[in-house]
Amino acid sequence: ESVRDVTLCLENMANDPHVQISRIKNRLSRDYNAVEISGGYRDVALNLLLVTPETQRLGLDGHVCEVQLILKPFYEHRSNE
Repeated sequence: ESVRDVTLCLENMANDPHVQISRIKNRLSRDYNAVEISGGYRDVALNLLLVTPETQRLGLDGHVCEVQLILKPFYEHRSNE
């Protein structure tokens, strides 16, 4: 719901020994020009890998996933369009 919530989520993922973050796009940054680049859309997008015994057994430990963290007001606005 808040920037603090996004920060806590990022910290939890970064501290999880099974999560390997390969890239972070911070579109909540004040330096990010959301109007020109993404029509006003803002989020934090992470590319990551989950490395657990099960993902290794299944051969999925090299599969890159994207997780998008979005503030609730942006999500609600996007959902209403």
